[in-house]
Amino acid sequence: MCNSTLTFLIFIVSCTLLCFGFSGLKNNRVRVKGGYYVERLASPINYWLNVGIYFIVGIGGICFSLFMASI
Repeated sequence: MCNSTLTFLIFIVSCTLLCFGFSGLKNNRVRVKGGYYVERLASPINYWLNVGIYFIVGIGGICFSLFMASI
């Protein structure tokens, strides 16, 4: 279904999203749409929502790319 180039790109983008999530946890601020940062103490709900989205989409993309590579 997916060729190897597309599977590799999905894997790279997913790893990048995980890096954004980890850096958000480490620095207590996360980059959101529009290029600005959300501080953990300034807006905790928005912060945790974006960190969770980065982790869920990143892990999901890695699982999808590994599954497609195994087929």
